[in-house]
Amino acid sequence: MIIQALLLYHEFQLDDIKVEHHLGSGIPTKVFAFNDFTCRPAHHSSWSAPEPDAQPWCPFRSRLEFNIAEIALEAALNNEQTDHLLDICCRCAQKSEKLTFKNHKDVCAKWDAFTKDVISIPFADKSWDFDIYYRNLWEWATDLLRDPHLFPYFHFDAQCLSKFNGQSFERFVDEPFTAQDFWDAQSQLPHSAKPLAFILYADKTKLSSFGTAKGYPIVARLANLPTHIRNSQGMGGGYIVGWLPVVKEDKAHAGKPAWANFKATVWRKSFERILSSLAAKSKTGQWLVCLDVVQRWFFPLILILSSDFEEQSTMVLTRGVRALWPCPICLVPHDKLSDMSHCYPRRTSRESQAILATARERETAEEREEVLKEYGLCDVQNSFSTVSSMNVHRALSWDKLHFHSGGLWPDHLWVELQKCINGLGREKTSQHPNQVMNISFTNNSTHEDISKMIVYATHNILTEADCPLGYLLLRCVRLYLELDMYASLEVHTTETISSGRHTHLAFAALLRSEKNWNFPKLHMGSHIFDDVKAKGATRNYNTKPNEKMHGSLKDSYFLCTNFRDIAEQILRINTWQVAADHIRHRLFEFDDHQCQLDEEDLLEEEDFIATVVDRPISTCNYLHVKLGSKQPPLTFDAIQMAHQADQAFSNFCIKLNNFLNVLLPSSSIPLPEGKHIHLRGTDEITEHRFIRINYESMVDWCQHTDYLRCNPRFFGSPCFNCIFIRLTENKVILGRLIFCFECLVGNNMFPLALVHPFDVPTGLRTRKDKDLNLFRVHTRPRAQAQFFSVRSFICGALLVPDGPSDYFVVDTADTDMFLHLKMMHLEAGHIVRI
Repeated sequence: MIIQALLLYHEFQLDDIKVEHHLGSGIPTKVFAFNDFTCRPAHHSSWSAPEPDAQPWCPFRSRLEFNIAEIALEAALNNEQTDHLLDICCRCAQKSEKLTFKNHKDVCAKWDAFTKDVISIPFADKSWDFDIYYRNLWEWATDLLRDPHLFPYFHFDAQCLSKFNGQSFERFVDEPFTAQDFWDAQSQLPHSAKPLAFILYADKTKLSSFGTAKGYPIVARLANLPTHIRNSQGMGGGYIVGWLPVVKEDKAHAGKPAWANFKATVWRKSFERILSSLAAKSKTGQWLVCLDVVQRWFFPLILILSSDFEEQSTMVLTRGVRALWPCPICLVPHDKLSDMSHCYPRRTSRESQAILATARERETAEEREEVLKEYGLCDVQNSFSTVSSMNVHRALSWDKLHFHSGGLWPDHLWVELQKCINGLGREKTSQHPNQVMNISFTNNSTHEDISKMIVYATHNILTEADCPLGYLLLRCVRLYLELDMYASLEVHTTETISSGRHTHLAFAALLRSEKNWNFPKLHMGSHIFDDVKAKGATRNYNTKPNEKMHGSLKDSYFLCTNFRDIAEQILRINTWQVAADHIRHRLFEFDDHQCQLDEEDLLEEEDFIATVVDRPISTCNYLHVKLGSKQPPLTFDAIQMAHQADQAFSNFCIKLNNFLNVLLPSSSIPLPEGKHIHLRGTDEITEHRFIRINYESMVDWCQHTDYLRCNPRFFGSPCFNCIFIRLTENKVILGRLIFCFECLVGNNMFPLALVHPFDVPTGLRTRKDKDLNLFRVHTRPRAQAQFFSVRSFICGALLVPDGPSDYFVVDTADTDMFLHLKMMHLEAGHIVRI
């Protein structure tokens, strides 16, 4: 068996990527070399994008008409202002482009795509009418499928991706179509049928600072598109497909179960109307001829629901935080929410519907209430039951924004931490900026930034001796941050999912040792990695991209207060903005194509002769590193004079000569004329104060970019960033940039940097460093600064001081830094917590 396995994998190379498509696709399994792998779908290779639209301004009759409508949209002009603008344009329009607009109504007719309906719900002996605004979901999706610029990126079949680790292929997930639920959905369809997977977001939002005007937008995205398109706000990105009514509280009925059921019924009837275009097609499918002239059988499905906890309870019709069974995903008792040692049974739509049917067989309202209360359900039919084979409880997803940076951290951990720090007295708290310690309300992004740095800012005052409870809480915060980093990974493997689960269990167990943290947002963390396996990385269902769209809705409200129907106008403006983005994109493609044609004509007309001259290799561009912010050349004598107070520059020219005489032979570069390099004080070098580094991320193995500064006056303050430096294949150190420059030796230009290394051994690891999982580095004396080739730079690093010579490396800056530090912990022999 072992010999067969060795023979089987002998043909594969480390990091090869295997792509297995769903059996229903008919696409054979393929293995790609790492550098040859792309995430593009199978039909991409056979699809050639058409020539740009000859009339990209459509549905407008000319580019001039689109430009005028665009101005009216951006300025949010009212009816009279738009009419006045058109009156002016009509008087000055050129005859080459005839302007057909006469009034505001003509402009609206080109943009509108929404339907307005009215639903009537009986309650308390009268009928309540509500306006519903929505767009046909199927038409919206097929519009995207017909877009020639989006079509090459659609994934119609589920995939199983795996990476060869030298012994076997290890599966990884990132996009929804690489995860389990997409695969299972396709398995339930007829052979050769394709899932068209929707991601829906719903949440109430305030449309004014005073909260007097509220809106209820529904945002749709397609899971068949990759993240960089799907989570954008441009073509193929989020689109408002509905506007639910906001039911105002009635004092006569508020707080009663019947009123709660009435509001849930309004939500259900409204959402059913939005889903109406998908309901029948989800059962029978719909054939569609795609742009590659292939007829595909699509079955629409709701794969992911993205929302906060309150909205999740509304979607699945559970009773919220005060219910006996508050979790909308599983049947955990209300008094066991902080107990992560036990897995509770998952809810299913089929079981919830069966419970509702059983309750409705009871004769009295009290008996029905007892049955439903036992499971924390409402006496309302779920709106998602109209969509075939949908388990609404499964579609709900853990949300990083509301459950971590906007929930667990600011409402619980940060509040308790502030109490501990303030309890130490003014002498201790004065060591920290009041503008941070006194924060009680701010946006979630600021809260996330505070959480990532708080351990480094408070570890010296929340000590075990001075504040045992605060020290324990700080350990909890550190585990919370590690859990948050695992949850934030853009690509997950079996190892990261397992490590994330262990970290969550450790966090919950340590938290319970301080007190009973029994609330739903803590419990929801138990579903993080189930969601990752089912739907891919958490960014696929994070509400943050949708929350960003709320800002434009608020702006629209203030600009549209003179309109009779605010909600209708906001919907229209949002729809128009998306349509305008599509037209702008088509215009860009059109203009770019015209420029290319003009350049080709110019080259054909001119007798173009290329000449080659001897010159140094291209400066400032060295494979993965590019230097910028070029300064005037300076002699070594001038540099040493300008930095005479800095020990790092002592014997600058001599140390550089020694470095180059070692670097060149070790790099197989011949010394000029075979002689040792001997630069003099009158020789010149060119300083650069900016470095751009392209590097391969340890998370998703794609190219990312860091922008680093080595500038004594960056916006008036010194900025010298830190970096990872590769010494050998197995050894990496950290250091701080001091001086970046180019040095001409013979006919070759060498990009170099003077760096202050942080590579002195730190000795035995302290208990606090172990408890808080901190990575400490120690600096060399400043006079021992060393030269490095910028080609040895890996990426930037964030460090915070801990005394005159010690620093901590901040691994919570981003997910790539988190994995970098995890690897360095292993290389240093630290016991890595999983």
